[in-house]
Amino acid sequence: MSALSGEHFGFVTDPAPVLCAAARRMSSGSRQKGNGGQGRGRRKSHMPDLSTPIDSSHPLEAQVPKTPPLYHVQESLDSLSLEGSGFSEEWFTNILQDVTKDLNKYGVCVVDDFLGEERADRILEEVRTLHSLGVMQAGQVVSQHVQDQARGKIRGDKITWVTGDEPHCSSIGQLVNVVDYIVAKANKHYDAGKLAQYNITWRTRAMVACYPGCDTHYVKHVDNPNGDGRCITAIYYLNKNWTPNDGGVLRIYPENCSDIIASINPCFDRMLFFWSDRRNPHEVMPAKIVRYAITVWYLDQKEREEYLARE
Repeated sequence: MSALSGEHFGFVTDPAPVLCAAARRMSSGSRQKGNGGQGRGRRKSHMPDLSTPIDSSHPLEAQVPKTPPLYHVQESLDSLSLEGSGFSEEWFTNILQDVTKDLNKYGVCVVDDFLGEERADRILEEVRTLHSLGVMQAGQVVSQHVQDQARGKIRGDKITWVTGDEPHCSSIGQLVNVVDYIVAKANKHYDAGKLAQYNITWRTRAMVACYPGCDTHYVKHVDNPNGDGRCITAIYYLNKNWTPNDGGVLRIYPENCSDIIASINPCFDRMLFFWSDRRNPHEVMPAKIVRYAITVWYLDQKEREEYLARE
């Protein structure tokens, strides 16, 4: 298993997908301009909020509104041991270096062959089972009146939220445990850089999403345009034998860099991390075939509490 990090995406003026290390090295000068937007997205926008609502079905939301109604980020793998689960200390060390380096330099980090084919296959099987059970519902946006007026035109995915403790979701739970560990350790890494601005103690449940083909998409939006606490978006892709003709590419438009686009192909066993705030507007291009992904959002505790106090 190899962690290749940002080597599989390119920042280019041509919006076509570029997935090569050479493109990354050749354009390094222009890409660094994308790091200028270091704000944490706290300014209120009068534009419709097209982001995914934070999962708020947890009972704490109603009972204790000033307490983040989310899940604690685990700094350990609980009952999972590194060696016993097939994850070496060296693997985690390399991933941590990639995540901290690339988020600080580019605002985006891509890790290929993240869990390995066997584990990824188990997760894919669980996602397909959820899909077949009919538990997925149409994805919503924060500005509900906009969603009602343009249903399916803003986003066309079907989603469900899971913790990983549900029946037939244990492999999804293992994925979340691993990503928790990486994010928690990166947040406290000696070379955390911009990550050190945050106190990442909370996360959402895992949002399992399916774009059912037929040109379903998600228009350009920001995950956290109004300072709701989300600071890192983590997406895991599950699309075997993906080709450009399949569509569903994620395009990221770094703030203050109108001539630069990052195109991320939703390839099988690919893990993606990026800043959730206004630094990274993004969209999902039309999917021609079924496209699966799992997303977890990680939140800064102080920003989340301030957001809840304002609402």
